[in-house]
Amino acid sequence: MNRGNVEGRRHQASSMIQWNRVPLLNTCLDESTTINLNQKFPLMIIILASMIAILPSASSTAYIAGDTETNSNTNIHDVFFLDLPCDDNSTCEPSRPSHLVEYFGADWCEPCESLESLLSALNFDDIALIQHHPSVLDQTYLNSSKDVFEKKYRLLFIPSLVINSHSLLTGSAQGVELNQSLIDIQSNFEGIMDIRIDNGTLHWNTSKNSNLTIWRLEQTKHEYDNRTLPYLAVERTTISNTVRQQNITHLLDNPNGRLVFILQDDNFPKSLQSISTGPTGDKAVSELGEKNSLFDMHDGGYDLALGVFVILFLALLPALIWFRNLQKQDFDESE
Repeated sequence: MNRGNVEGRRHQASSMIQWNRVPLLNTCLDESTTINLNQKFPLMIIILASMIAILPSASSTAYIAGDTETNSNTNIHDVFFLDLPCDDNSTCEPSRPSHLVEYFGADWCEPCESLESLLSALNFDDIALIQHHPSVLDQTYLNSSKDVFEKKYRLLFIPSLVINSHSLLTGSAQGVELNQSLIDIQSNFEGIMDIRIDNGTLHWNTSKNSNLTIWRLEQTKHEYDNRTLPYLAVERTTISNTVRQQNITHLLDNPNGRLVFILQDDNFPKSLQSISTGPTGDKAVSELGEKNSLFDMHDGGYDLALGVFVILFLALLPALIWFRNLQKQDFDESE
């Protein structure tokens, strides 16, 4: 083997050794660059930690900026109810309740049982209760109730209580808080000047430019337990504001039911105000709700992800520092 080949192989081996010593993250570092990066490495860590800390605030700012639109035409105007039977040959006049309570539950929902027992103690001569089953898992599922749950109120949890289409109660204490809420909340139902049923025909008049929604409620046996839901929604009918007379004989055929008449605007979604002391999850129930920050409206998933990220980052921090020290040592040896 001649001397030229030997020298060439030595040079090639030396080059490979030097190449292996070059940091993997940058193949163009010189001595001054290495020193600068080592000096700046603690600063980089501080900057990264600061970005993690301000990320929720930045997300909140973006959310608030895009959530400036409100809808003021979604409140119900008036409510009446009529207990059946109403004979075809008689005149029946509905009554105006002091409150409208909409309950969203399910037969498979265990917490719903205790809440429903509290609801059964309400004064139904003065309160119109509508029990909704928006879950498709129920045999008594009603698509109209699902529309109200998802599209009108943008609810997230079962069970939930909505009072006068304005106030929301969720959480484990909602049943206890309901009675006091009914005392504190003032209803201002008005808009229907006359409503009656003559020989199966509904006659009504209003000063509002809103449609009339009729909910037909029935006593319905619970799917699993030996008990009855007294006012479960089984049908919804909407009468246009331009129609002042409507034959509703098909809604009067249940002698143990109730009809609830609601004069309301059909704009969706509806903004709700949470009045629970311990709401479930603390999530917004409407895209048009109060302008809370995104960080304030999370349900715990964000905390978990952020916590895991911080733990992993701290666990990797010694390895990162060690790796940078090895880079510095390699460059010092290569000088």
